[in-house]
Order: sequence, then structure tokens, then C-alpha cells
Amino acid sequence: MLWQTKDQMTELLTRLVSIPSITGSDAELLFPEMLALELKSLPYFQQNSHHLHVHKSTDTAFLTAFVEKPGTRKTIVMISHFDVVGTEDYGQLKEDAFSTERMTRHFHEDPSMLTEFACSEFESGEWIFGRGTMDMKAGLVVQMSLLEKASYGEIDGNLLLVTVSDEEVGSKGMLAAVEEVVRLQEECGLDYVLCLNSEPSFREHPLDTTKYFYTGTIGKIMPTFYCAGQETHVGEPFAGLNASLLAAAITMEFELSTDFAEQVGSEATPPLTNLMLRDLKESYNVQTPTSAVAMFNLLYMEQEPEAIARRAVEKARKAARRVLDHYHGKAESAAVQGLPFTIPVYTWAELFLKVEESIGSSQAQDLLRSISEMSLHAGEDERGQSLRIVQEFSMYIEEKPFIVFYFSPPFYPAVSSRSNQLVRELADFVIRKHPELQERAFFPGLCDLSYATSSVSRKDIELLTGNTPLYKNGYSIPFESINKLTMPVFNIGPYGADAHQKTERLELNFSFDTLPGLLKKLVQHVFHQ
Repeated sequence: MLWQTKDQMTELLTRLVSIPSITGSDAELLFPEMLALELKSLPYFQQNSHHLHVHKSTDTAFLTAFVEKPGTRKTIVMISHFDVVGTEDYGQLKEDAFSTERMTRHFHEDPSMLTEFACSEFESGEWIFGRGTMDMKAGLVVQMSLLEKASYGEIDGNLLLVTVSDEEVGSKGMLAAVEEVVRLQEECGLDYVLCLNSEPSFREHPLDTTKYFYTGTIGKIMPTFYCAGQETHVGEPFAGLNASLLAAAITMEFELSTDFAEQVGSEATPPLTNLMLRDLKESYNVQTPTSAVAMFNLLYMEQEPEAIARRAVEKARKAARRVLDHYHGKAESAAVQGLPFTIPVYTWAELFLKVEESIGSSQAQDLLRSISEMSLHAGEDERGQSLRIVQEFSMYIEEKPFIVFYFSPPFYPAVSSRSNQLVRELADFVIRKHPELQERAFFPGLCDLSYATSSVSRKDIELLTGNTPLYKNGYSIPFESINKLTMPVFNIGPYGADAHQKTERLELNFSFDTLPGLLKKLVQHVFHQ
């Protein structure tokens, strides 16, 4: 067999890391074809080539590899991603980032590049370095090793490997793969009993050496606020209302707020924080900014998107009241008669309805499509395209100032299977056999498990799609297909450190000695239920 010993898996990892599959690169789209060549070395796929497929489009790619166990419908779906982040952080070592041999040699020869703690850890284990070693090509290697076992009849059920692109940016690969996973389920009559991801264990603090497994994944949503001010000459500041003041007040209200914080057991979400804050002036002049934007990153576990949206609008209204108090207080101090402003807060759904009533339904839809296409051709990303849509639609509202609340892509649903009976059995088994591992309910780093099983209510889907300007105009989530997937999720993967840093590394003894045997026992337990 090809990928069963630690040395064999290390050699396979070295080959996979050598492919510089940075998200958005040509190599990323080429990777699944190279991976298919590796899998074709297995006799099973030489004899069953129809079970191995590379799926490609202009901007995404994924591979599916199915190993069938005759006589059973039970199937475990194994997901992973093969894209990696860029290598600018490597500096002068950038050319060696995708060579595990050279990167490992660099750190052997000059351990001063590591922290004191990392040095001590390095000396006590067997580590290799390089971009993608930890996140997450080692997890893919372990899944391929399990797939090879299945191809020789050692696993008592079906395995479907789904490995995808773009996980590090927008999960386009997984969003495309969902349709294929559902198609296989329906056409082949498969019974999906578990989705197994092998993202690595992530440290919870710099000196953490605990290995974790996860029974779910954290969610992400991005509340965004378009602020339309009333412009004026800088010499007459009280004759208008600065859009930058609106955006600043919203940021003060939201930044590091614990109003959205959650705690599940010992796990807590970090406070939300700003990812974009700027006015939208395109050049210098002495007119106050007419518009500004504030966008926030919010991680969640059990909250419903509807509750998040409701609280976000309430806080935006609170910020608007603070702006008015500030404006009138300053006007009074300056002995100036302030203007009787009001600052309504609209949702995107409300703004669209206003424009629709103004110009007609078909014209509003045409406007939405044309703005989306224009902004895409201008090279704007999904956040920029969403902002452009809201900005253009806001021009149809005559009375200013006002605020528009909407969602910017991407949206990652939170998923948790910690209460599922099968997952509880798997978690108890892991802890009993390997007490050094600890369970966490939510993978903290965002991952494609968000799209692997149904977790969003119909009510929340309507809220999200209705308040995401780019939805079905450049950004979509196949909720209908995802809702056909009801399998529980489980994540257990290799052990490493410093993902997305030049010191990214993988510990080989646990990852390629202990983990493969543990995974085999876990999947066998699933199939024997």
C-alpha cells in the first residue's frame, strides 16, 4: 500500500505541499488534477475510474473520489480543502515556502527564527515546516490514507472524499461541491451518516499544546451599515450632517461590543470588530463626505441570524440618536441654529422596496443586475459589489441623512452536532482512548462544515437572502441543497502550529502515526451502528 506509514504519508504531503495552490491562483485550479493522478495509482480507481472526478469552472475546482462497499448504503463524507494562503509573510524565504525539506532545514539551521517556546517544542518532537503542512494538506493526506484502506476492503462502509478550493477566502469550492454531494446521494441511493472533516487542531493561546477535536464549527456574519449624510461646505458644517460622523458613531457603538457575545460551556465568541470604516469620497474637495460605510465581523455559535439583525438595527438607531444629540449639543455650544434632522435606519429589504415603488419592480431588478455586472467588471470583490449596489440604490432616497443595514458576504452558518447521539459516542470514544485530546463544540477558525448539513431555519434564510444585496447577483448559498443534507458533523485532524504564518509546521508523530489508526476506528464504529 502507498500511504499507510508515517514515511509514506510524509512523502505524499511533501508532494502536495510542493504544488503552490494559493487561493485564486492557476495552481489552485490545477491541484485536483494532480491529486487525481495520485489517486489513480490505486488499483481501485484504475478499475473504477467512474468513481473519481475533477470538477472545474472558471474560478473554482473540487475533486470527488468514491470508494464503494458492496451491500451497504451507509456513507461517510470526508471533506477537506487544498487551497492555502499566500506566502508574502515568508519574506526572503518565500521561494522555499512550498518545499518542506528546505523550510525544515532553514529552521534546523537557524532556530532563532522560532520563539523560545517553539524551539523547545521543535526539539522534543518531529516537525516539518512549509505552507499548507498544517492547514490543511496533512488532513487531506490522512483522508487519502483512509480512502486507500477502504479501497482494499478494510472499511465496512462507503467513503466519499470531497476536497475543494477557495476555503481560505469564500468557500466557493464547497458551495459548488454541495450540489454534487446531493446528486450522488439521490442518484446512488446513499445514506450519509457522518460528515468528517480533518481540519487541524488550533491552539487557543500561544503556549497551548492541547490537541482538540470539534463537534461543530463557528458561524460568521458581517453586519454592514451604509451611512448617507447631508453634504455641506466645510465652512458651514451645521448646514449638513457628516456621513463620517454617522459611521464613526456606529463603530463606537459596535466595536468590541459584548452585546452579541455568546458562551457555550468554556467556549466564548470574541467581541465583534470592524473590518471596514471609510468615507466614499473619490477625490479631495471641500464638501463634507456624502456617504460612508462601516462593516463588522461577527462570529456566532447559537444565536439566530434574525436576532442578530434585530439587535444590530437597534444599536444603529441608538448610534443615530447619539449623533443627533452630539450635533445639537455642538450647535448650541457654537450658538448656531441646528437643522431638525432625523436619521431613519432602513434594512436593505426596505430600501429595495422603496426603490421598487419609485421606479417599478422590473426596473429595480434590472438596476440591481446592471450595478452588479458593472462592479464585477470593475474588479470589485463581493464586499465592494454589495456596497456599490446599496450606494446606487440610496441615490433614489431624497431625504437625508439615513442609514442602511445589510449583510456583506460571506455568510458561514454555525453548525453543532454535540448533542447528536452518534457524535457523542465518537467524542466519548476519542477521550477514552486518547485522554490528551479535548472536545470543543465549535471549530474556531471557520471551515466548510458550515455548508455540510442543514442548520439555518427557513425564516433565517429569508432574512439573510432578503438583506444581502448581492444574493443571486454574484453571491449565493445553495440552501435548498444544503437542507437535503442532515448528517451530523465531526472534525478531528492533525496537530501542528502557526497556520498562516511563516513558522507553519506539522508534528508528524501524532498526525501520521496516531491519527490514521484513530480515524479508522472512528469510521468503523460509525458503520457498525
